[in-house]
Amino acid sequence: MDRALAAMGPAFQQVYSLLPTLLHYHHPLMPGYLDGNVPSGICFYTPDETQRHYLNELELYRGMTPQDPPKGELPITGVYTMGSTSSVGQSCSSDLDIWVCHQSWLDGEERQLLQRKCSLLESWAASLGVEVSFFLIDENRFRHNESGSLGGEDCGSTQHILLLDEFYRTAVRLAGKRILWSMVPCDEEEHYDDYVMTLYAQGVLTPNEWLDLGGLSSLSAEEYFGASLWQLYKSIDSPYKAVLKTLLLEAYSWEYPNPRLLAKDIKQRLHDGEIVSFGLDPYCMMLERVTEYLTAIEDPTRLDLVRRCFYLKVCEKLSRERACVGWRREVLSQLVSEWGWDD
Repeated sequence: MDRALAAMGPAFQQVYSLLPTLLHYHHPLMPGYLDGNVPSGICFYTPDETQRHYLNELELYRGMTPQDPPKGELPITGVYTMGSTSSVGQSCSSDLDIWVCHQSWLDGEERQLLQRKCSLLESWAASLGVEVSFFLIDENRFRHNESGSLGGEDCGSTQHILLLDEFYRTAVRLAGKRILWSMVPCDEEEHYDDYVMTLYAQGVLTPNEWLDLGGLSSLSAEEYFGASLWQLYKSIDSPYKAVLKTLLLEAYSWEYPNPRLLAKDIKQRLHDGEIVSFGLDPYCMMLERVTEYLTAIEDPTRLDLVRRCFYLKVCEKLSRERACVGWRREVLSQLVSEWGWDD
């Protein structure tokens, strides 16, 4: 989370820090409030120092005392960022993609109210100059292979596994349950559910303490096609990122029908203690995989293109002197040196 806040402005830091609090509580004096039985409460949520200070100020200056949700299984399983947040790919102009994972027992009206609250929070963040997009995720959505849309980041059911792959390799937990998938060894992926049930039966893990969106199965040809079309569309607004993601898809398709999904690769290295690529940074790992692919097919022209896109996406101009050298600048400087650009 410290990486997500580094070099970002005060408005972004405020929004990023307070979003879990605003989803956990529901009060007329807090942003995102609307009438009705709006689901509130994040499992295992405990305010940090910044969030506690915000709540104390509301109580001191506005006479408000937020009521904690009732004990037990709360409606919101967890709140997670996904995408470039906390990676080297995050820049001062980056937006926030937030997955709000909720219990499957919420009814249609409750889900609609929670969606409306998230829309109000998006407007509140926009008023501060921060672009936030919320995506409501039923905890059983991927397990049941549902085709419900994620709105701006989805094109129906065609990106089922690829979307989950990106979430697993980029997710940062803001509040709520830990992600179970990272606990399952890669060689048990084909028997994911059986392995998880064994962990529960042996008392190694407690079921209600983990978010379980399911394992990563094989990719279909339809998913490649749908995802490629989507990246073509996304390239209108985010050309550099789209080039990286499109070439990652191409690398996957090159290995079809048994591609090495990047999320699995990162997990395997984590389990093996191989903390490479600047702390297994998901953007650096994506670049590494694309580089490996383009080198294997002997395509130096596109390798140079993808490096240029990566450099521009990071948005750190190394030609300009900086009084303070941040971690992202250090990463990019090392990569540029490896590419021979500073010769």
